[in-house]
Amino acid sequence: MKFTFMISAFLLMVSSSVPVDITVRGTEGEQGFLNCPYSEGYENSNKYFYKGPYREKNLLLQSAGGQSSVSEGRFSLLDDHQKRLFTLIIRNLSLTDAGLYTCAAGWGREYKNIQLYVIRAPQKTRPDQISTSTLHSYTHTSTVTPRTGSETTRTMTGSTAVQLNQLKVKTEVKALKNFQ
Repeated sequence: MKFTFMISAFLLMVSSSVPVDITVRGTEGEQGFLNCPYSEGYENSNKYFYKGPYREKNLLLQSAGGQSSVSEGRFSLLDDHQKRLFTLIIRNLSLTDAGLYTCAAGWGREYKNIQLYVIRAPQKTRPDQISTSTLHSYTHTSTVTPRTGSETTRTMTGSTAVQLNQLKVKTEVKALKNFQ
């Protein structure tokens, strides 16, 4: 019984590991480009992009025959017949888009596994405002002597407030691990 369980676990591990042909890295919020080359003779064949391994058949997009572009939601498939390359474009990448993708030309005779890593976008800068105020007091005295000969003295007092605003910018950068 124990031996059977070990063999089953081993077979499960072997069958769940999928070789990766192409590795792609993208940043959260940006566009991701998953390029899939194909051999000569498949230019007018259907093209497929799956999320996950080919055998699970979770189809994202498919082009029919010589069709050069197909779009649905955040996903677009572009086929360049001359370069023999079709590309899955994912707009506004999210962390949940990370994982294994499979592209196939024709009826699954030629397919490639693509591993997509999505890196968290760096945090935007956050300004911290620093305000300082200074109060300047002043006294102004003026003496007026009209023609009548009597002298009048006027004194004005007041204050001027000066405010200085500064923006102190902090940038936070987080280290990225496991994406080398």
